[in-house]
Amino acid sequence: MDKKRSSIVPYVMIAVLGTAIACLLFYILPFRYKLNQTIEFKESGKELFNPLTGYAPPAESLEECADRQLVYIGITWAEWEPRQDEYAVEALEEKYHIRKWKEENKNAVIRFLCDVPGEEGHKDIPEWLYQKTKDGEFYNTSYGSGYSPDYGDSFFRERHRMAMEALAEYCNQDDFAAYVELGSLGHWGEWHTNTSEGVPALPGADICWQYVLDYSDQFHNARLLMRRNYIMVAEGGLGLYNDMTGHKEDTEEWLDWMKNGGSFETAGLPLEYRPLEEFWNTAPVGGEFTSAYSMEELLGDRLEETRDLVKRSHMTFIGPKCPEGDMAQSAGARDIRQNLGYRFYISEMNTRYSFGSGNLHVQFTWRNTGQAPLYWDWPVTMYVYNQAGELEYWESMEIDLSRLAPGEELVSEADIPFGDDFRQGYRIGIRVTDPDQEQEIALAMDCEELDGVQIIYTYEGE
Repeated sequence: MDKKRSSIVPYVMIAVLGTAIACLLFYILPFRYKLNQTIEFKESGKELFNPLTGYAPPAESLEECADRQLVYIGITWAEWEPRQDEYAVEALEEKYHIRKWKEENKNAVIRFLCDVPGEEGHKDIPEWLYQKTKDGEFYNTSYGSGYSPDYGDSFFRERHRMAMEALAEYCNQDDFAAYVELGSLGHWGEWHTNTSEGVPALPGADICWQYVLDYSDQFHNARLLMRRNYIMVAEGGLGLYNDMTGHKEDTEEWLDWMKNGGSFETAGLPLEYRPLEEFWNTAPVGGEFTSAYSMEELLGDRLEETRDLVKRSHMTFIGPKCPEGDMAQSAGARDIRQNLGYRFYISEMNTRYSFGSGNLHVQFTWRNTGQAPLYWDWPVTMYVYNQAGELEYWESMEIDLSRLAPGEELVSEADIPFGDDFRQGYRIGIRVTDPDQEQEIALAMDCEELDGVQIIYTYEGE
């Protein structure tokens, strides 16, 4: 016998056996227990009623706000400061049911108003302020009747700064005020006046800048929005609101300003429009439906046109003029609501097992099929349950959902300490909440929910 050859055989057998064991460990066992796999998920078509998006009816209406996540509060200066240096917090909370909405974890859209066209002879600024200025003008136009203050008056300017400081101090106590629409100037706070019928123009750009700073220097938690894409919007990273939503010609003009820029005439230097394409990736879009058409027409015969304008505007919320009563539950109203804001789901999950660490590495691919991002970085947590449904592990995931723009993807990863008991079965769940864990975001996925956690994957074991 060839002794040299026979001495090699055991080593060959050992090598073969080692290879077989390696294959068992790295391929067969992970395959058997589904440790290394790629799972694709489909987006659900279900209706979502998530925080910080949707319709924002007037906060005074208990019935209309009951099933909404947002409420609208339009505060006149006369309401806020009926007597000099006395701010009507309790009256405000009572009229707009603020405590109730806070308890129900709703959020607010707020606009401060100095001139709301309506009944003849009324004023929306406090009487004491009118008596100390008296340099505005009463008007009676096709918009309605009211009083247009002199926004350039130095006393008026200083008192406005103080009123904003007080309102911001109240709002900064918590996150209830999610969106603040810069009102203050012009009819309905929309930064324009009916100059064609004799109402004085807004003051020049230098004074308008001061009004913007009254907001941006004070409000720390809310996202700020302006009516048009003035230069202040571009430089301050503000959002926009369109109070002619659903009106094709006016909305097309509004969109054109964003694309091509332009200017707005004032009593002084003009206000420049700055091109702002795709600004919605970092700042919100809101507004209300136009009054040019009935709600039945907007959400009926004009539904396709309305939907197109809303989607092209990348809107997050609509209010205070929005569907109410029977129209609130109509197919058209539901259609538009589902085209507002963000819509998240996990499109893919990859798992890989490491024998070195004993961890199951999990990678999630997130998608946003909505029209806008979530403009806050809300925490995301992964939960892992054993076969008996007991929580075995949880981990906060490093992902900033505010960066998940429409049509884009983000990836988050986690490592699960994978014990032997998991081979008998386990479940993986995801939960997205506000920082205080009082509000939850539902993913567009058909899956079981367990204490606010959406179970996206289940392994039944052998």
